[in-house]
Amino acid sequence: MKGLANLIRVHKWKLDEKRRELSDMESLRYEFYAQLDQLAQSQEQEQEIAAEFPEISFTYAGFANANRLRRENLEGSVSEIEEKISLLNEEVAECFQELKKYEIVADLRDKQWRQKQLKTEQQEIDDLAIEQFRRQS
Repeated sequence: MKGLANLIRVHKWKLDEKRRELSDMESLRYEFYAQLDQLAQSQEQEQEIAAEFPEISFTYAGFANANRLRRENLEGSVSEIEEKISLLNEEVAECFQELKKYEIVADLRDKQWRQKQLKTEQQEIDDLAIEQFRRQS
């Protein structure tokens, strides 16, 4: 029983670690999306400035190219992160299934032990009742 409790504890720890890792990856994905939104906003601002001031509009092309490269890099990073998130979701599910197996076995063992205890107690009560009846007769 002690070994099973240790297995459960280890699997809970593994599951918690996988969940933390998944949470970190989801936070990173969120940050990448926020950066993509920020790039889109800066693109719009630069377009407005270039339209308003034609004398500096020649610098917009360089900005647009750099912005496009940053966006492509971020989109590539987002796709990598989403693949990792998908794999981590599968790993979390596997860890959870393993943990549940051990918890179910532990619950069954506890239930069997309680039933055995109840049976033993009932047998002792029955023996006492029989002895008391025999003495009274």
